[in-house]
Amino acid sequence: MKTYHGSCFCGAVRFEADGDLSQGTMRCNCRFCRKMRYWEMRLPDAAGFRVTEGRERLADTPRSQQDGVDMHHLFCATCGTRLWTQGNLPQMDGAFVMVCINALDDVTEAELIAAPVFYADGAHDAWWNPAPESRHL
Repeated sequence: MKTYHGSCFCGAVRFEADGDLSQGTMRCNCRFCRKMRYWEMRLPDAAGFRVTEGRERLADTPRSQQDGVDMHHLFCATCGTRLWTQGNLPQMDGAFVMVCINALDDVTEAELIAAPVFYADGAHDAWWNPAPESRHL
């Protein structure tokens, strides 16, 4: 386990996330993730995530407004950098936080290369299942 430090492009929002890239990352085939080119690391404990600066600069793209799914994609309202996704889904064992790999400041190239990637079938709201096709992700 490592405490990663992350931020947006302009530096207005900063966070800390306790996770382990070697335990896996995720790319998703849903419409939103494909458009945003999301690559995320799910934290083993949602409590292992802390905003250290700029909470007031956050904006949200909530999924819950569309279909009742409690999932929020947070980003910097100033520069637009996608930062993390948080929510609460019974299918994902309750509360979760997944940080965007691109927002991590102190991740090494070696960690990125070695990080396993799970390609999730979010297009069918079945994130725990592998995507039937992943070459485009």
